[in-house]
Amino acid sequence: MVSSPVARGRQQHPLWLRPIAWLWAQKVWIAAGIGALLLATTLYVLWAVKDLPDPSQNVLAAGDVMVLDRNGKLIEDWSPAGHYHVTLTLQQMGPYAAKAVLAAEDRNFYNHGALDPASIARAAWVDLTSRGFNEGASTITQQLVKIQLLTPQKSFTRKVQEMVLAIAIEQRYSKDQILGMYMNRVYFGHGAYGVGAAARTYFNEDAKNLTPAQAAFLAGLIQAPTAHDPVIHYDDAHQRELYVLQGMVSTGALSQADADKAAGEDIQKEFHIQASARQSKAPHFVDYVLSDLETMFGSAAVQQGGIVVRTTLDLGVQQNAQSAVANGVRDLAGTNVNNSALLAADPRNGEILAWVGSADYANNSIGGQFDVVRSKRQPGSSFKPYVYEAALRDHKITWATILHDHLTDFNGYKPRDFDNGGLGDIKASTAILYSRNIPAVEVGQMEGMDNVIDLAHAMGIKSQLQPYLSTAIGASDITLYEHLQGYQTFADQGQRVDLNVIKEVDDSSGHAVFKYGGNSTTVLTHAEAYLMSDVLRNYQNTWGFGWDRQMASKTGTSDNGKGGIPDSWIMAYNPDIVIGVWVGNTAPNGGGGLISAYGENVGLTIMKRFINNLPPTMRDWYPKPSGITLGCGSDTKDPFLPGACTASPTPSSSPQTPSPSSSPSVLPSVLPSILPSPSPSPNPSPSPGSPPCRPRPNCFARARPISRAPFCNASIARC
Repeated sequence: MVSSPVARGRQQHPLWLRPIAWLWAQKVWIAAGIGALLLATTLYVLWAVKDLPDPSQNVLAAGDVMVLDRNGKLIEDWSPAGHYHVTLTLQQMGPYAAKAVLAAEDRNFYNHGALDPASIARAAWVDLTSRGFNEGASTITQQLVKIQLLTPQKSFTRKVQEMVLAIAIEQRYSKDQILGMYMNRVYFGHGAYGVGAAARTYFNEDAKNLTPAQAAFLAGLIQAPTAHDPVIHYDDAHQRELYVLQGMVSTGALSQADADKAAGEDIQKEFHIQASARQSKAPHFVDYVLSDLETMFGSAAVQQGGIVVRTTLDLGVQQNAQSAVANGVRDLAGTNVNNSALLAADPRNGEILAWVGSADYANNSIGGQFDVVRSKRQPGSSFKPYVYEAALRDHKITWATILHDHLTDFNGYKPRDFDNGGLGDIKASTAILYSRNIPAVEVGQMEGMDNVIDLAHAMGIKSQLQPYLSTAIGASDITLYEHLQGYQTFADQGQRVDLNVIKEVDDSSGHAVFKYGGNSTTVLTHAEAYLMSDVLRNYQNTWGFGWDRQMASKTGTSDNGKGGIPDSWIMAYNPDIVIGVWVGNTAPNGGGGLISAYGENVGLTIMKRFINNLPPTMRDWYPKPSGITLGCGSDTKDPFLPGACTASPTPSSSPQTPSPSSSPSVLPSVLPSILPSPSPSPNPSPSPGSPPCRPRPNCFARARPISRAPFCNASIARC
């Protein structure tokens, strides 16, 4: 056998060895590359570490968070320079503070290095499966890096930087020094940096005197100081406390018996939180923005600061809202109203324009720091548009459907209006304009409350709604924020555009690290949404609100089950703005009383002041969409969907939706006699001081004689 000359001249490697052979041939260049990378990494670490704080020095390395409105005007400079900071040694922090923080943030701190491989693997898996940076795995050392050095950004490069610097820190400082730096610099909310300041701010105690329950409570706030703010979200903060206590048991810091005893301690009664002297033109709005930032970037990155947040707020509209609320609460003082909230947004893009969470942020007697915009309350009759819209969309009723406004037993549930009677047979459009309860429950029964709830959720209500007929008249709790989202869907002709507050976040070098992209969903057709808007545009004239532009609106008044009024609302919108207002009587720690103001009172005062001082450009109205017919038979004005102008649907006589008799009833929105608003303005509708009753021919179409109308006799003398 003769060998090939080529084979004799060069040895051939098996196919699987060829990559290894190539790498070996390039070993010099590969070694040089690795050496250059190590050199660059070393130089970067040395450059970054030179700025790390000396643990023996009282230095708080945190930058400002500049919150700007949509026009670049300053809302608040959220600066650590104006906050409370106390530096302590670990020994001065007492027996429980450090152990609680470790249980909350890094239970294996003393057993791993700068990084925790198990946590990193878990977080990587979560991020991979969720296709985003959603899971945290940071050790306390890494969190210290975030607080002291890095910009608020979630990216792979930033995570690598964080790891490299964390390793460098652990080479330079002991574990006790790192923990001491962290506990002296981490933010606990309400202006308190470090556990020493937090102990004073929340409990008026030295850190060394904190009980296990107090230490666990404070440690639980670190994860998201704004989102877990105990003034606003005490239940969330308490759940975090319980989590930390169990962590202290698992780390051996507490026995189970001691943890159980601590869990039973009433932390809320031990608070000594005072309103901070912050200078903010929209404090509740900024609190919400900060909670959004915590969700996006983590609390440590927000604390590190050095960012500019460009928001959706319009300070001109905000100042109008604050003035309307403050003056309107004074107008309603005779009805025992001491607090109010107002939220307004652009319905076309969901951008929040004004956010007033209470009548006075610094007023502790009303719990002014508590944001009522995010508090669950009964919406009363302001919920009815969801009920009628569901039935109109599904062709269960038209606006010409005759409903029966008389005492009715719905399988044991007997809704009432204030007159304990009814107006007889009235059109659906008349029933919603005069906010009658029994017809609304009847429509809920016809449509099916499950369908009503599905639509309300699709339009933006996120709270759980009970599938009982009482929900049709607003007996299920919701927040003003989500209620405004629901009405935004009406205002944008059936398109739900998620409410939003942040347009852009820039880092200290001016680079955008976040830009809002928007999110919208079609819930109703233009024609279906127009059905509601076209009828509710008559509400302001029906009740004589005296507004200077066309709006669609609906009021609501809740009931405590004993005839008392805890809450009154009014919602209003046009194509340019959607607005929600709440009034009530509040006190610290969830206390408060009853009021005698109805939703119509709110329309005549706070809402009137706000609407009549809006920019003149915000007065657009909706064109009639294709497919809508105005008038059907003897009904010459109401809008109808295609095919709906037939024989009027008749309500079913047998209730089908269960509703226990114990469900709370809701008062009708009927206007008691009040003084006219002190700021009248020209308007073709009746004077704001005049009662909202009409001349006889216009009170009702196809209703009982006017003498039967309760709002035109006892409570409205001029009729």
